[in-house]
Amino acid sequence: MDYNPNIVLSTKEFDVVGTRPIRHDGLDKVTGRARYAADAQVTGALYGKILRSPYAHARIRSIDTSKAEALPGVKAVVTSADLPDLSIDISDQTAGAMVNYGFFTRNILAVEKVLYKGHAIAAVAATSVHVAEEALSLIEVDYEVLKPVLSDAEATADGAPVLHEGLVTISDQAYRSGGIDTSNE
Repeated sequence: MDYNPNIVLSTKEFDVVGTRPIRHDGLDKVTGRARYAADAQVTGALYGKILRSPYAHARIRSIDTSKAEALPGVKAVVTSADLPDLSIDISDQTAGAMVNYGFFTRNILAVEKVLYKGHAIAAVAATSVHVAEEALSLIEVDYEVLKPVLSDAEATADGAPVLHEGLVTISDQAYRSGGIDTSNE
């Protein structure tokens, strides 16, 4: 079927579609009396915030969370150092493994490299949103900014930066020149 704007697909009259039903919560919402989850004040609740990378590709030289941890009201600060270190090496994977969990864990909190802008670096739990935000500002991260790859053309160009050094890559040139054994394909 060709695309035709304004085509009538049905001549059936509907009870709800196309009507303006009265909303049972409308009055409460427009007068400000409606309560939302954000309005709830739970005793003893902690508030979490995530520190994210401002860079699309960078090596993490160091992370210093000591000032954030010392801030009154901060209950926990977590970095990748607090997570299990799973290997990304192919030789360390179990036989028949369908996924490499080492790559997954490096996406939860950045380990040695930032893989994209906004990549989580650290997490803070505090007694209020404001304390959590202040704690984030106290975390010091030393980055070595690397050249990002922003398109597929850049990613496949000769000499392109490698995002995951642990992965084995095969260049088109080696493949075409016969340097790669393809007899099992």
